[in-house]
Amino acid sequence: MNSDKPLKLLFSATVLVFLLCAMAKTKADPDLWGYLAFGRLFWETGKFPYHDVFSYLPTRPLWVYHEWLTGVLFYPVYQKWGAAALQLVKFACGLITLTCIYLTARRRGGDPFSSLIFCFVILGLFSLGYNPVRAQVFTYAFFAVSLYLLESARLSGGYRRLWLLIPLQVLWCNLHGGFLAGLGLIALYGVGEALSRRPALPYAAVFLSAGLATLINPYGFSYWHYLYEAIAMPRPDITEWSSFLGAFRQEMITLTEFTYVACLVLIALLLAVWARWREITPILVLGATLAQGLMHVRHLTFFMILAAAYLPSLTRKFLAVWQPPSSLLSRFGKAARIAGIILLTALLVLGVQKFVGRAPLTLKVTGHPQGQELPGLYYPLGGIAHIEAQGLQGKLLTEFSWGEYLIWTLYPRCLVALDGRYETVYPPEVAKRYFAFIYGREGWQKFLQDYPPDLILINSRKRLCALLRQDPAWQLVYTDSGCALFVRRK
Repeated sequence: MNSDKPLKLLFSATVLVFLLCAMAKTKADPDLWGYLAFGRLFWETGKFPYHDVFSYLPTRPLWVYHEWLTGVLFYPVYQKWGAAALQLVKFACGLITLTCIYLTARRRGGDPFSSLIFCFVILGLFSLGYNPVRAQVFTYAFFAVSLYLLESARLSGGYRRLWLLIPLQVLWCNLHGGFLAGLGLIALYGVGEALSRRPALPYAAVFLSAGLATLINPYGFSYWHYLYEAIAMPRPDITEWSSFLGAFRQEMITLTEFTYVACLVLIALLLAVWARWREITPILVLGATLAQGLMHVRHLTFFMILAAAYLPSLTRKFLAVWQPPSSLLSRFGKAARIAGIILLTALLVLGVQKFVGRAPLTLKVTGHPQGQELPGLYYPLGGIAHIEAQGLQGKLLTEFSWGEYLIWTLYPRCLVALDGRYETVYPPEVAKRYFAFIYGREGWQKFLQDYPPDLILINSRKRLCALLRQDPAWQLVYTDSGCALFVRRK
């Protein structure tokens, strides 16, 4: 079997390089600026900000920022070591996630080849979920760690390791609200084990203890009150909260992404039926996360993590049955290995070139140069430069995806409305009326009357821009092919 060692090493290296390529996005996500602004406020004022200071709209009496610790950590890291350090945090979380997926698959009896194959199959997860640098990267890593601990305890009957989930939840709940996925995973394991007539009490005890441990946060019980409202709140204008089919119909996800997820689900179903899979707990967990993922696109990540951890053991059985005849292996085995080494070497070289070419340790803040096609995400750099050059200040009404960047660059010169902190800061009715304005819906001017701004910085290609051009109360003072800046006429 030593002749297979170079092939295995090359395959492992190729999966790793393609993982890094999938995470090598450099276009800064809007949420990053919200984290950094919170962290700056925390470190510069020397006190914890319980009340919003960045917006001029009516805000909640208590600002429950479920990503507060992410901001507190990110700000000094960014200030001292720059974008490269934040990107390294992202890569580290991705590697932890992949390692725990692989270890769980192996713990369940998956062979190295099948386990790596599924790690490769779900690289789309890393492409979709690892924008630089969102707090979700902590959730994916902690979810994978929780899965490994839970599955190891279930298979071995050694339940002591489950108590590690309690300190994990304390850290997790202060980094990102996705800690609920971890609590849900513990609960599903408990239910699954009870249905399997196996010990469920350890899971119930850990679930209760971990849930109580999440009260170790700056907001106490108010954190859970916020979470209840946030979970129940409809988000029709937020892409990642759309249903899977709804997002596809509205072209929020591409045909390639739709096909990718559909194929992964189909593979899982075919393997489960073929292998006559009877493990109640993994089936329950996988089914529940798939249902959640179909309801909200952002939750598909958890299904992908679980599929890559659970399915290699079934794939191993499939490969054992459908292996080529020994005569065929003896005839073509050596040639196949040589061909595999050549192919994997070529892929590895291409992957390294692609990774290095993306300058993965940088963060790009993309403006919108004149004459180029409008990118999916960009920032109004021209409009910001005009505001600073002209000494403009006051209440700034802007695009949802720009708000947090404007908080980072223009506070305290300008207070904004609205931004990606969304339900953590703004009452639902205010947010609803804002989106009616920004999309130029009927009665859009009412928002300007009720919450009058001094400046409006919006997408110059939206219908709203044309409406404001016709409004005598507003003067266009700057425009480019990406943004338009209006000031109130005196």
